[in-house]
Amino acid sequence: MTTVAAADSKTIVLITGATRGIGFETAKHLSTSPDQDYHIILCGRRPSSVESAITILRSLPNLHASTTFEFLNLDLTSDTSTISAAAAAAHIAAKHGHLDTLVHSAAISSSFLHTNVTDPRAPERARENWHSILDTNLIGPALLTDALLPLLSASQKPESKIIFVSSGLGSIPYTFNNNHDEAANSRSSLDLDNVTSKYTEFSASKAALNMYAKHLAWRLENAKEVKILGDTKGGQETKKWKVNVVCPGYTSKTAGGLDSFRGKQEPWEAAETVVRVVQEQGEKTGTFRDKEGEVPW
Repeated sequence: MTTVAAADSKTIVLITGATRGIGFETAKHLSTSPDQDYHIILCGRRPSSVESAITILRSLPNLHASTTFEFLNLDLTSDTSTISAAAAAAHIAAKHGHLDTLVHSAAISSSFLHTNVTDPRAPERARENWHSILDTNLIGPALLTDALLPLLSASQKPESKIIFVSSGLGSIPYTFNNNHDEAANSRSSLDLDNVTSKYTEFSASKAALNMYAKHLAWRLENAKEVKILGDTKGGQETKKWKVNVVCPGYTSKTAGGLDSFRGKQEPWEAAETVVRVVQEQGEKTGTFRDKEGEVPW
């Protein structure tokens, strides 16, 4: 008879944007990992989409026997509803008392608010467009992180991890250096006319997210209050924070409006970079990486 470990004895991972694309594929990779037990909290604004994703994951033929899933209705752009960051933190605190790993995968590249110069509301719509993108890509993840920090601090794992799924378009050297390696899917030369005409807001939001992550990594690494974990094997261990940014690269099924940046890799391949950072131990904090290595900020 197979014994399934209780959720709180596993590594509890929360993934935003988990219903499709790289977020979903990250959940799939973790749920089929042969060496680790995970309780995966999938977040999304649409309950039906999250439930469908969990149904698919539970039907995987190579699903790890101990993997468990949980649905969490979450809206990164809301402060007052029952699906806000504060509500999510309260739910996890009541049910689990801690969180081990946080993966920020939710993002949008445009708000689909058409801005036409002949539209009398063009200035207003342009502002709404900026607000929408920054709210989802920067403000929402920052506020969710802040709400979950006490739960991450309560983790008894040697390392509490926060991973931000970003983009090379959030790096100024990466975007404007035309000497990229054409053979590398994630570091191919960019059409700057296309980038600067269509994805200015997205690029700016990711650059801001990268800066937030770097600030957070420094703040947690240099915190004056250091948590000492319980005596496990004859000694005590200091709590370590690992805050890192990942550029998974463009995929053949790039979603969210980034159609001009379709790559050759499948979403599951792109998610491997995220999963590697989730599962690694003893590596650096405060880095920006893709599958090739470190990306310039």
